[in-house]
Amino acid sequence: MKVLSTSVPIFTRDMEAAIERYEALTRETVRERFEEQGIAIAILGSLTIIAGPEHYIGALRHLRATFLVDSLAEYAAHLRSTGATTLQGPNPTPAGTNLIVRDVEGVVFEFVEPHSKE
Repeated sequence: MKVLSTSVPIFTRDMEAAIERYEALTRETVRERFEEQGIAIAILGSLTIIAGPEHYIGALRHLRATFLVDSLAEYAAHLRSTGATTLQGPNPTPAGTNLIVRDVEGVVFEFVEPHSKE
């Protein structure tokens, strides 16, 4: 059971302006873009830029970090044992399978097992 990487979500109303702003800030370029269930997502370094109507954003609005993990099943069991509450998932996404949880402190995290672990 291992965290492969961590990403910080950035919510925006204007995806193109946000991409321009964060590319300039980080000096990185978007490495992946996709749309899923009315939500546009752009991955830029360790940032995940998210845009979409509020009714589609849902539990994502409270997200504080995303952890890419090597085994979502192992993390799901571990999270349950620590008292975390599942808010959504596990669900298939373009990036892999995700699970959104609230920990005992009330912090919302997303765990994703990517399709490819490279």
